[in-house]
Amino acid sequence: MKLRVLYGHHLAGDRTARRLKMRVIFLSGLAVYLPFLVITYYIFMETRVFFLTLIGLLASFVSVPVALYAYAKGFGRPLAEIWRERPDEMKWFSFKIGFLYAFALYWMILGIVEFLFGYHAFRAALISFVAAAVARDGFEIGYLRAREEKNKRTIFPDGRPIGELFWPRKRSGHPHTAPGWNLSLILMAVLIGGAAGALLGPVLENSLHQTLAVGTVVGLMATLAYVWFLPSLPQIVQLVRFFIWPGLTMACTYFLILAYLLRIIFQAPLSPAADLAILTAACSGWMTLESLFLGYLKRESGFSEKPLQSGATPTAV
Repeated sequence: MKLRVLYGHHLAGDRTARRLKMRVIFLSGLAVYLPFLVITYYIFMETRVFFLTLIGLLASFVSVPVALYAYAKGFGRPLAEIWRERPDEMKWFSFKIGFLYAFALYWMILGIVEFLFGYHAFRAALISFVAAAVARDGFEIGYLRAREEKNKRTIFPDGRPIGELFWPRKRSGHPHTAPGWNLSLILMAVLIGGAAGALLGPVLENSLHQTLAVGTVVGLMATLAYVWFLPSLPQIVQLVRFFIWPGLTMACTYFLILAYLLRIIFQAPLSPAADLAILTAACSGWMTLESLFLGYLKRESGFSEKPLQSGATPTAV
């Protein structure tokens, strides 16, 4: 979310880099399709949960070199040089973006095909989507890191953790942090989301309707959380744009991930009200936390307005 909301316009203005990014995404998805076509054909497990978890772990391991490849292409330098220059950064990048991010995407895609399309079988094409998404973010992070200040060594361009929202004011150095108030807002969002889910659970039986309802409720709260730190209320067009993405879209994404884990993997025997209450509350807290941080960064640091330095040209595939 931070990558798109605060930095997306930099890459959007570079047509050459955007074309290269599309090629990297296509090649990354294509490269993993055939191996996983073979893997899913020959691996048979009696327990579906174990099979899906195993495939998810394999997909995450495969996504690590995909992320590194895309990062190097976006950075504009050979991967070996980048690794020698900043090994710790690249190790964390491999773990967070290549492995953990891919693992989360895997469950999201399974949730989409299971709940929205009623498709109960696994296919290798799903891993292609995971690899493509990892390649997209890897390329964009590499592109931005190549244009940041040379003395910074962080995975993301700003290097600021979300924990800043809960640091004491004297530690963070920013007078608008208010850790206690931020925590109160998140807890309030959790309670509101849980109450909304409990009311909607018995009424909405269709998974698509549940996804859209949770996305709308949580997206609205995320939009309000985003504008909380801003010095003035954005124009209505900007608010609607933020509500659609990342508000509604990411809320639906998180809902599908959590719903698949709760209902399919853990098979929790819950009533419709309790089931949707838990999922909506979790999505509300998650999205409110991230949206507060986005608004906080936009106000305190002005990252989205700071021009990038000229960096290396992204390398051709």
